[in-house]
Amino acid sequence: CKTINQMAEDLAETERLKNEFISSVSHELRTPLTSIKGWVETIGNIDDPTDKNYQRGLSVIGTETDRLYTMVEELLDFSRLQNGIKLNCQVLDLVAEATDAALFVEARIRQEGLHFVYEEPPDPYPVWADPARLHQVFINILDNAIKYSEPDGTIFLTLTRRGDSVTAAVRDQGRGIAPDDLEKVKQKFFKAKNSVRGSGIGLAVVDEIITALGGRVDIASTLGQGTTVSITLPVYHPGQEHLHEKI
Repeated sequence: CKTINQMAEDLAETERLKNEFISSVSHELRTPLTSIKGWVETIGNIDDPTDKNYQRGLSVIGTETDRLYTMVEELLDFSRLQNGIKLNCQVLDLVAEATDAALFVEARIRQEGLHFVYEEPPDPYPVWADPARLHQVFINILDNAIKYSEPDGTIFLTLTRRGDSVTAAVRDQGRGIAPDDLEKVKQKFFKAKNSVRGSGIGLAVVDEIITALGGRVDIASTLGQGTTVSITLPVYHPGQEHLHEKI
């Protein structure tokens, strides 16, 4: 059992991480807002819609608005998970869900100058899960892989089945995660030292969802070589329906 001093130290560390998280997110939100505000003022002084700066401004505003929307959605999801939400689970084919997510992000991967490797297994992998939340898990992991990849890098999505469990692994060839950060990246409010822009809570959300579904999240990484994020779920068996309904 933890001593009172250890509990106090844990609470102090959580409070410190939360304060750093709030400061980081505030900065991340301010940056696109500043850009949008500046371009709105610039466009307001241009009478010709065909002007190249007018068109560029509209493009930047659209991109930064999408960025803000994504961050706000991540924050809302994180808040809902902390307060507890009901999972609407059903029997799903993990292969079909992974394929849908792959199709969803493939165009963006190509646009970023990256390569994508995914071979769809021929057989279904039945799992008991919430389709919306499982889709969110795949998108969060793939989004991280895109953000941390180097130009001309490759992202691999691999599905495997071993006994009574199935695993989906996303591997990138990006900057990797420092060893002292690796064990903390799933913690609430933690943001690694070499992290890129964003809310930094994607993996925390993934971990909350997969844990609630009776699975686990594993992360392996080497600095300068890349990161692999794996989610493992139990194969569906009749009678599993009432095991994981709420988080």
